[in-house]
Order: sequence, then C-alpha cells, then structure tokens
Amino acid sequence: MKKKTTPIIACLLLIAGSGFAQDNYPDTTAKADSPIGTLEYKGGFPTQATIDKAFDQLDRQRATQAYLEFMPMTSVNAIFESHIRDNGMAAGDVGVYTEQGAGKASTIGLTYNTESIYASAFADLKKDGPVVVEVPPNVLGIVDDGWQRWLTDLGNAGRDKGKGGKYLLLPPGYEGEVPDGYFVVECPTYRNWIMVRGFVQDTGTGEDSLKYYAKTFRIYSLEKGPRKDVKYVSLSHVKGDTTHPRDVSYFDLLDQIVQTEPASAFTPYELGLLKALGIEQGKKFAPDARMKKLLAEGVQIGEAIAKANAYANRLDGVRIYDDRKYEYLFLGGRHDFMSGDALWIDARTLYHYEAIVVTPAMAAKMVGVGSQYLACYRDSNDEFLMGDHVYQLTLPKNIPAKNFWSVTVYHPDTRSLLQNGQDKPSVSTYDKPDVNPDGTTTIWFAPEAPEGKEKNWVKTIPGEGWEILIRLYGPLEPFFDQTWRPDDIKKVK
Repeated sequence: MKKKTTPIIACLLLIAGSGFAQDNYPDTTAKADSPIGTLEYKGGFPTQATIDKAFDQLDRQRATQAYLEFMPMTSVNAIFESHIRDNGMAAGDVGVYTEQGAGKASTIGLTYNTESIYASAFADLKKDGPVVVEVPPNVLGIVDDGWQRWLTDLGNAGRDKGKGGKYLLLPPGYEGEVPDGYFVVECPTYRNWIMVRGFVQDTGTGEDSLKYYAKTFRIYSLEKGPRKDVKYVSLSHVKGDTTHPRDVSYFDLLDQIVQTEPASAFTPYELGLLKALGIEQGKKFAPDARMKKLLAEGVQIGEAIAKANAYANRLDGVRIYDDRKYEYLFLGGRHDFMSGDALWIDARTLYHYEAIVVTPAMAAKMVGVGSQYLACYRDSNDEFLMGDHVYQLTLPKNIPAKNFWSVTVYHPDTRSLLQNGQDKPSVSTYDKPDVNPDGTTTIWFAPEAPEGKEKNWVKTIPGEGWEILIRLYGPLEPFFDQTWRPDDIKKVK
C-alpha cells in the first residue's frame, strides 16, 4: 500500500529539493529610530541592545511618574522628618514660628506666609492609637493625612466654629469604642499633619506665643492622656528644610513611608508602581548602581516637568482674570483636584510643587472666613519676574480682606521665602504701608529701594527669579465677584 504524503511534508520536501539553503532566507532585521536611540529586531525579537534600552526607559519613566505621583505624600512627610531632624520634635510636640516675619526666611519651606504665628505638629497613630487634638480659639487650622489630603478643618472654618474644641483622630481600621465629646476624624494614614495659623493679636510673639500654644494647643494619646514631657519648640531662625528631596534620596523617603503606613493607604496600582522600583512593604530597598542612576534621572526629568507645569502650565482655567497674569493655586476651586469624575493630576502636581496645606477653606468661596491666593510669576509683558529690574504693583483701594492681606515674595526654585537679607520679604496689613492719595497701594520690587518707597519695598536679587503670592485672609465678596482686581506687575526699568 502506497503511503500518503502530508501537505506539510510535501512542502518541506519541495523546499529541500529546490536547493533553497538556510543562508538564502531574506534578512528579517528591522530597525527604527526612536527618542532612546536605534531599536533593532531580528526575526521579530528585540536584540539585547534594544532590550537594555527598553528596560532602562521603562524604569526611568516609572521613576519619573513616581516622583510626580507621590509628591503630595513626600511633601507632607518631609515636614514630619524636618520636625524630627531639625527641631528635635516627636509626635505630639508642637513647633511654633514665634515671630511674624523674622526667623521664617532662614527656613526652606513651601510658601510660608510672614504674618501668621504658625504652630505645626504631627500625630503618629501607629504608636499612640487614637489621638486627641485640643484646638485654640480663632485659628485657621487643618488636619491633613499622610497623603496631604484634607481630613478636617480646625478653628474658624472647622466644626468648633472658631471657639476651640477637642478633635479625636482615629487610626486606619479602628474598631474600638469612641467616647463622646469629640469631633471625630477617621484617618486613612498613621502619620497625620496638624497645623494651625494663629493671629498675632491672640498669640503674641516670642515666648508669649510659646506659652499661648502650650495652654491652648495640645496633642496626646487618648489612652495615656496629656504628656508631661511635651515640647513647645521655637522654629524661628532654624535653618531647616521641610521640602521633599529632589535627588535619588526621594525614593529613600518613599520607602520609609511605605514601611510605616498600612497597605490600605495606597491603591494597588500605587503599590505596584513602587514595587516595580524596588520599594515594597516588608522588604529592604536596595537599588543597584544601574537602578540608582535611572531613579536619579527620573527625579531630574520629573523636576523639569513639575517646574514647567507650575510656571508655564497649559491648564484650562488657571488664570483668575481674563486680562491679567494672576493664577490660581487650587484650580476650579477644588481642594481635592477633581474635574468631574477625573483626578486632575496636573492641577494636583501644580499645587503640591508650589505649596502646602490642603483644605476647602483655601479653595472654595468662604466669604470672611477662609483664605484666597493669587499667584504671579510674570510681568505685564508676560515675561518671568527677574531680580535685576525695578517693578511696581498697584493694589486697588479697599483691599477685600477681613483679617489681613499680604504680598509675599518667593524664589521659584525653592518655592520658599526669598532669602534676600530682609527679615520679611513681604508687605502686608501689619506693615501699614504708605497709601496713595486715591486710596491705592503701590508695592515696589527692586534690588534697591526707590527713593522714598522703603516702606512699600521688597528687595530682589539680581540674576535670581522671583514670584509672589497675594494673600487675602477672610476674603470678601469683591474678590469673588472680581469687582476688585490687582493690576499686573509692571517693569519700570
């Protein structure tokens, strides 16, 4: 019986009989130019050089995204670490900026104001369990979690309505009894930021402010009660740095946070992104030389993106007025950075690169109660503000601020008070600046004070950029309905 030849075998026999040798197959190498160099494939498979380029780019991109994604978390945790490292504080201790202006400019810290008598602390619910926060009257304060997300206001915009009261912070997943008599706050993270801004007429300054807060602002374990060894520390004239790292140590801070906080403080995607970079709960973070290099490159790229997004952003609705250069820090009046059902990630990055403290009282319309901010980086010609020139800013009469107003100068790299040799790089209500005959107030920015304008002048540094924030504490209706609008900053020479 004759055997059948299958079609596949017949085909192979035909090829063999034809003398078509393997060396005569067509070259299937493919090459493509790309931003990371030439990519090469043989027979559809990537070459080793292409594999190396692809994985380097993947790890670099993930590092870049992690730098931007976790900025709210590293920013607030950097404050906790500064309190520990620079000020000798522990959870529940209170640091106070004891002067309105003097002493703050020596610290690197995002967009501090020069008028409030700040008191700052952090709670560690992992160590202490439920924590009581006793709040002074007539303050603007917050509790933000370890992601710098708003949990509650304290004081004038809070549930105590400015009368003072006791708040109780509950740890993640807490199932114990909750006693009566507290404003209860459920916290998704163990470490949480507690900060109040007091008014100088209430707090006093210097030692008086420390005594004031020692009597009125206390943070302690519910179970153990008030501590006898609690510290009230002056933060003034301390050369600390409360900002997140901007080098490869950024990821060391991230690892420390991941080892501290519960997994529930992160989404599975966030934990997955960190795991891809070698950061995982319960495991040692030990990047090799290659990974350290890529992590550093990711920070470098992420920093450039953050700066572009802050100072030349492309976000709809960032300009407060249609004919002036002032910009919002909280876009859309949202403290949660939501736009419909979507997280507006570039709006979130813009804010957290520039500033700290998240609360509706800084974003939403709260006439006479909260605070509002007008940021400006450019002059009337749309050019960045530089310290070589002389500029003037005129504020219309009847500045709409119930509590106080201020114009404060910062450096665009540090986003901190401009270290220009002055105690207070700002002009505010408290300075009682000279007022023009028509009721307007003109403020000058220059390396040297224009003659006769010293009281209304902030010193700038040649060769260095600068930016301003106009603050309105207790903003009034003319700000919101825009019948009051500050002039653009004009370059005089």
